[in-house]
Amino acid sequence: MKAPGDQLDLRIRLFFVGIAVVALALHAWHYLPFIADDALISLRYSQRLIQGHGLSWNPGERVEGYSNLLWILCTSLLGLAGIDLIHAVRILGFVGMSAAICAVLYSYPRRTLSGLLPILLVLLFIPLSAPIAAWAIGGMEQPMVAGLLAWATVLCYAPLEQTNPTKRDMLLPGFLFGLLCLTRLDGALFTAAAVAVMLMFGGAWPNRWRVVFALTIFPVLFLLAQVVFRFAYYGEWVPNTALVKLNPSGTHLLDAWHYLRAGAFPLLPLLLLAAASMVVSFWQNFRRERMFLLCTLAAVWSGYIVLIGGDIFPAWRHFVPLIILLTLMAAIGAEWIAEHSRRLGLATTTAVALLLCVFLILQNRDSENLRAISERWEWDGKVIGTLLKKTFGPSQPLMAIDPAGCLPYWSELPALDMLGLNDYYLPRHPPANLGEGPIGHELGDGKYVLDRRPDLIIFLLPTGNDRGYFLSGRQMQEDPRFFRDYTLVRFEGRDPYPVISRIWVRRYSERIGIKRSDDQITVPAFLLNDNPFSVARLGVLDELVVPVSMAQPARIGALQLSNGRWRLDVKASPQPARIRVFLSSEVASANAGSAETDRMLLDAQAPATLELRNSQGATVNVEVLPESAAGIEVSQLTLTRLPD
Repeated sequence: MKAPGDQLDLRIRLFFVGIAVVALALHAWHYLPFIADDALISLRYSQRLIQGHGLSWNPGERVEGYSNLLWILCTSLLGLAGIDLIHAVRILGFVGMSAAICAVLYSYPRRTLSGLLPILLVLLFIPLSAPIAAWAIGGMEQPMVAGLLAWATVLCYAPLEQTNPTKRDMLLPGFLFGLLCLTRLDGALFTAAAVAVMLMFGGAWPNRWRVVFALTIFPVLFLLAQVVFRFAYYGEWVPNTALVKLNPSGTHLLDAWHYLRAGAFPLLPLLLLAAASMVVSFWQNFRRERMFLLCTLAAVWSGYIVLIGGDIFPAWRHFVPLIILLTLMAAIGAEWIAEHSRRLGLATTTAVALLLCVFLILQNRDSENLRAISERWEWDGKVIGTLLKKTFGPSQPLMAIDPAGCLPYWSELPALDMLGLNDYYLPRHPPANLGEGPIGHELGDGKYVLDRRPDLIIFLLPTGNDRGYFLSGRQMQEDPRFFRDYTLVRFEGRDPYPVISRIWVRRYSERIGIKRSDDQITVPAFLLNDNPFSVARLGVLDELVVPVSMAQPARIGALQLSNGRWRLDVKASPQPARIRVFLSSEVASANAGSAETDRMLLDAQAPATLELRNSQGATVNVEVLPESAAGIEVSQLTLTRLPD
C-alpha cells in the first residue's frame, strides 16, 4: 500500500507532466502543418509495405533508402490499423517527445512541493524548445530517438551509482539502446558511449564486463539482425543513406562547425543552465557519475554532427538529442537546488525562470526555427502528386525527381531519385568533387538519368523548374537529347488549392506521350503546349484538359507528317473546335529562300482534312481554338491518314 506522501508525490508528478505535455501540444500546433520531405520518403516505404510490396521504393527494385527501420515499422503498424500515415507519424512524434519529458521527471527524486518547483521550470525547456515542438509533428524519427535515449539514459543512473550493479539492472536500458539502434543507425554511438562510461564507473572490475555484456547484448543482436536482413533483402552490407550522406571533407567540417555554432545560440540559456549544473556536479561531487554519462553522450553526438557535416533541415533537427541531454544535466542542477532550497531556492529558481523566458524569446526569433513555419512546399507536392496519380496512375510513367518525398508518396508513381538517396547507381558512381556541396545533394549523373528514359522530369521543388538545379539536371540539359526529346508542360492542380508545376515531359513517351503509327497520330492535350500560357488541368471526367480561348489557343509545333490526306479531329467541349495548320517557319523559309512566318495550310472547323503532296512530307504546327468567343477545353488531338 502506498504511503500518503507517495500518493501526493505521484499526483504532483502527473500534474507537472500534464503541464509540460500541454505546453508541447500548444507549441507543436504553432508549427502545423510542417512535414519534412524526407519524412515522406519514409512514408513511401511504409505505404508500399502496407500495400504488400515490401520495404521497397519502386516495383522490381530494392534499395535501402532509409535509416530509420523501427520508425517505418511502427508507422506501418498504425497505417494497418487504418490511421492516415501523416497522422501516424505525428502520433508517434508526440508520444516520443512526451516520453522524453516523463523520463526527465522520472530521474528526479521525490521531494517536497517547493523542492519540485525547480524541476518543473527545467522540464519546460523541452516543450518550449522549437526543435522539439517542430519535430514532434515534422514526421521524422527524432521523437522516437528522444524518447528512447532519455529513458535508456535515466535507467542507467542507478546501476552507474551502485557498487556492484547486476546484469539484470542493465537489460532494460540495453533493450532501449537496442531499439534506438533500430530507430537510427547512428543510435549505436549512444550505446558505445554508455558502455565506455560503465567501464569507468560500473563497480568492481570482475563485475564490469558482465554489466557491459548485459548493456550491449540487445544492441548487438538488433544490429546483427538488421545487417543480416539488409544483405538478404537488399544484397548490401551498407545502407544507401550512408553512401549518400557520409562524405567527410574540409567543406563539410566547416559547414558542421557553422551548424553547431548557429544552432547553439538559440539554446544559450539551456546551455548556461547545463554548464552551471556540470560545474556544481563535479565541484560538489554531486551525481558525478550521471553528469559524466550525460557529458559523454552529448560529446559523442556533437562529434558525430561534425563528422557528417551538420544538417539541411529546418528547426535544428540534430539538436533534438542534445536538448534532451542538456535538460537532464539541468535536472541534476535542479536537484542540487532543491537540496539547498533554504539558502538558494528563491534566487536560483528566479534565475531559472528568467533563463526560461529568454530561451523562449530566442527560440521564436531564430531564422531556422521560423523556416519550419514558412516551409510549406511539401504540401504543394500533395496537390501535384495527387494530380499525377489521377491522370497517370494507370500508365505508371517513370518520374525523375529532385523532391524525392512528397511527389513519389502522393503520386504513387515509379520514381528515379536524381539525388541518389533511393537509387542504387548514383551513390556507387559519385562525382569527382564529392564533399564540396551540401550534404545529401551532391550526387548526380545526367547521362544515367537520360539513359533511363524517364517520362516526367521535375527539377528542384514540386512546382518544378525550367532549368536543372542540381548536378543531374545541369548535366542533362547539356546533353542534346534533352531538348530534343523533352518539352516543358505546365500542369495545374487545384485540390485543395491551385498549384502550377513546370514538368518536362518526354514527347514520345510510350506511356503518356504522343502515340504514333503509320496511319494515326494521337496527341494528348497537355502536349499542345507551344503556347507559353497553356496549362493542363483536370477536367470534369478526371482527364487532363487544356483550356482554350481565342486569345490563347492550344498549339503543338514541329509535328512531322508524311504525304497524303489526313483527317484532323479534336476532342473538345462544350462546343466544336477550330483547327489551323501551318507549315513550320523553318521549312517555309527553306522553300522560299528567305525568312518568313509560318504559312497557313488549313483553317477549318474540326474535323477537317489536310492534304500534303510535298516530296518529303512536312513539318507542321497545329493550332486549336474555339469557334466563338466562349472558351473550350481540349483533351486530345487526333490525326488519321485517309485513303487516297
